Amino acid sequence: MRILVWLLSLCIGSAWAADPVVPLPAGFILVGASADENATAGNNATRIARDSAGHVHMVWVDSGRQGAQTGPVYRRLTVADDGAVQFDTPPVYVADKTPGDWNAYPALAVTPDAVYVVWQGGSVARVRRLSVGPGGYEWGPVVDTGAKSDGRDVGPAILADAKGVYIVTPAGQFASSTDGGRTWKIEAVPLPPGQHIKTASIAADPDGGAILAFSSVVRPTKDESKDAGSGGYWQLRTIRRTADGQWVDPQDVLAGFPGWGAPVGAEDSLADWVRIGSDSTGGMHLVWHGTGLSHIYGNDQAYYAYRAPKGAWHEPIPLIRRDDAAGVKFSFAPSLTIDGETAIATVFYDIFDGSRWAGFDADLVPLRGGAMRGSPVPLTHFVRASITDKKPEAALSSRFPSAAQTPYRAHGHVWLDEVQTFIPMGVPNAPKLIVYRQADVTGLLSP
Repeated sequence: MRILVWLLSLCIGSAWAADPVVPLPAGFILVGASADENATAGNNATRIARDSAGHVHMVWVDSGRQGAQTGPVYRRLTVADDGAVQFDTPPVYVADKTPGDWNAYPALAVTPDAVYVVWQGGSVARVRRLSVGPGGYEWGPVVDTGAKSDGRDVGPAILADAKGVYIVTPAGQFASSTDGGRTWKIEAVPLPPGQHIKTASIAADPDGGAILAFSSVVRPTKDESKDAGSGGYWQLRTIRRTADGQWVDPQDVLAGFPGWGAPVGAEDSLADWVRIGSDSTGGMHLVWHGTGLSHIYGNDQAYYAYRAPKGAWHEPIPLIRRDDAAGVKFSFAPSLTIDGETAIATVFYDIFDGSRWAGFDADLVPLRGGAMRGSPVPLTHFVRASITDKKPEAALSSRFPSAAQTPYRAHGHVWLDEVQTFIPMGVPNAPKLIVYRQADVTGLLSP
């Protein structure tokens, strides 16, 4: 069943020169719009989460649409037992009267009594708390954390638990709050001399406190050409911050692995868009994209690595194999879901029709203990289908699909909440569509 979903001036409240109607496949629900093809980037942080009452919270950035605001956007919905979606809110522009920057790139964290939304505004990390009480949900004021955050294509990441709220920014600053986000303490993330952070992720440490993963620039690229390298070197590093505020266990994750060391000549050795998570045994799962094979900026593949409790990092494995015959080239920016000891990476990748770039498709990749648990499973293969059907105008390109950190179980199935940006390739001047889907991942997580 195909659902006609798009009369933009009525659905989102924004004016365009035309009101294109775009068909979405069954199971995908339109939640918003943006002019930014990176609206749901970056996958170093959580974009969607489900609370204990079953409400699904999601965020994205709206940028540059005629007649619309710019900045971080929040929306909440509820999924009924039969799969029907009920919107609890319209799209909410959470920056209020503070800067609503085009590169806000928000993230969120959900606790039993609050939802915390963080974003970049005015080159700092700003936070707004959505409190949950007997009377329902209530927004608090926007709070300037004081932590510098000025990522070009990525924003801050956030973690919240019973002890506090923690943020890491792409400027290499760590902010913590123990009073529900009202006041903040700022620290610099310890780095080797002369290095600086490009992208960063945060997760709960099984030993208490937090663990950070980040791409650390040893030597910047001199030229961002996608045809040749220029000697850039970005390490992939982790470090723990204990519950009492100590920084311990710094790791150069890729040290000693072929293809990831200091580059030779004009090669690029780059690791970026990192995401980290911990499992029920204390194992660490890490996903990112980088140039381990190509050694050229932008010619990235998505990877996974695992670290057993107190052990060493396993050798990285690619998530999506390059297949020139099938038109599969590069893969990017995985998000990460953890269930017990199993991880699921959600990753998108280029599809080419001969020499013509056709768009992005996306897969779910099951992982455990440093290895794949079977083959990748399609999440969106609409670009591939448009090539097979010889209907390029029907392609819906999937960009930055972002999955919840944990799945949920209902009626004998395991479900995964996903939010992503769809680009209608056959509709000129169409906005980018922000869509929600609950994916059935029962088969990926079965024993």
